[in-house]
Amino acid sequence: MISLIKNELIKILKKKNIYITLLITLAFMIASNLIYQAQENIIWYAADVDIETYESMLEELDSENKQEVDDYIRYKTELETAKLKKNYEKETPWKTQIIDEKISEFIEQMNYYQYKEKNKDEFEKAKKQYEDTIKKLNEEDWRYFVKKDLEQNRENLQKQEQLRTVAQNAQEKQIIEDQIYQLQLEEQILNWRLEKDIPYGYADYHNTCLVKYQSAKLQIRMYEKANNQEDYSQKQEYYNNLEIAAITQHDIEHKTNSGNAGTAQGMLKDVYNSFEIFIIIMIVMIAGTMVSEEFSKGTIKLLLIKPYKRSTILAAKLISSFIILLLVIALIVGMQFIVGGIIKGFDSFANPVMIYNHHTNGLQEMGMLGYLGITLLGKLPIYISLMVLAFAISTIFTNSALSIAITLLGYMGSSLVNTLGLALKLNWLKFFITPNWDLTQQFFGRLPDYEGLSIGFSVAIVVVYLLIMLVPTFIVFKKKNIKNI
Repeated sequence: MISLIKNELIKILKKKNIYITLLITLAFMIASNLIYQAQENIIWYAADVDIETYESMLEELDSENKQEVDDYIRYKTELETAKLKKNYEKETPWKTQIIDEKISEFIEQMNYYQYKEKNKDEFEKAKKQYEDTIKKLNEEDWRYFVKKDLEQNRENLQKQEQLRTVAQNAQEKQIIEDQIYQLQLEEQILNWRLEKDIPYGYADYHNTCLVKYQSAKLQIRMYEKANNQEDYSQKQEYYNNLEIAAITQHDIEHKTNSGNAGTAQGMLKDVYNSFEIFIIIMIVMIAGTMVSEEFSKGTIKLLLIKPYKRSTILAAKLISSFIILLLVIALIVGMQFIVGGIIKGFDSFANPVMIYNHHTNGLQEMGMLGYLGITLLGKLPIYISLMVLAFAISTIFTNSALSIAITLLGYMGSSLVNTLGLALKLNWLKFFITPNWDLTQQFFGRLPDYEGLSIGFSVAIVVVYLLIMLVPTFIVFKKKNIKNI
């Protein structure tokens, strides 16, 4: 058996298409890492908005026409906001967000009082606020805006707490409680900005964490208050929000990048998903041609005259395919480690991977090798199932093109079938292999796509389907007539 496996591995490693596919994978990998790197270096502003389009729209509108004045104000506000961003396009990124969230409001007010209400006093008031904000913007002090928001937020919080003491009924109290919770959450976000030195700015990862944390916490509260907690899709979203809130909070408080997919560590964490198609193409090309090529070249006669049982020969080919699968995965992981490290730096690899465990309702640390190992265990049923399918078709029909085409089409169509099954609530699809073969969706207490699945059930389903493919394959191969080949 060992001698057979060794010979099969030598034959496989002589195939040029493996190395060509690896080179294509490497090129795609380098491009992906460079694109992520370029995105991080982009200063996010809206100066690329088609200013000419807004100008042409305004030319077609009449500010004196009552039916058109609202559209005129909206487009003029967008145009002036875009032009203002253009003026600050080479400035620090946080200014763009301030223009969007604060200054555009004063621009809209000025346009409103100038063209619709035509109230000079209110226009001058809005203009004064606009000019004062622009002045602070030019002073390069983003903390001023945080403190201003914090002051306003505390005033609003005091008002809501006073209203709570005089609320007349439970419904009114609940509305006020919701307002208080949102204001307290906003205060926490603003305090984090000051304490952790997190400026505004769309491209800043920790600024994004603040936004995601706030949104996740609000969604968590809504779910926990809702009466329909039995809805499975909402429960999945709740679990997802728990993960987001925990990881973003950790990154905010420790100024880490655990959830940043753009770091070298982040891209290595997602290596199986990012380059899964290349892993599958390579293993399908190998498994889908192992037996059929022997028949097409006529070498099957030389193979079968050796003193081995047919089942032993076939098993050796299958085991060789699995060894190559592991080798391909190791190469792709190693390539991403090197490419990501060179482009983004190797520093992030020293940080532990942070995982939210729903069993313990908390974060747990894991080394990168451990994380990649356990994730591979969850992904292996996908790779092995497709490998066995290609191998079975190749053996039974002795047609390489057919085995490769059917297997790749099956893989590409599996996500569509699963999506339709979920949309149409076809829960019986959970007895198919495709909803079960990605075990990672159930790791750490996560909820799988289909309700009622468990790791034990999914493993059993995968094993059953593998036997359904393998048993006929061995039977057919043992009975094949090779006299006319």
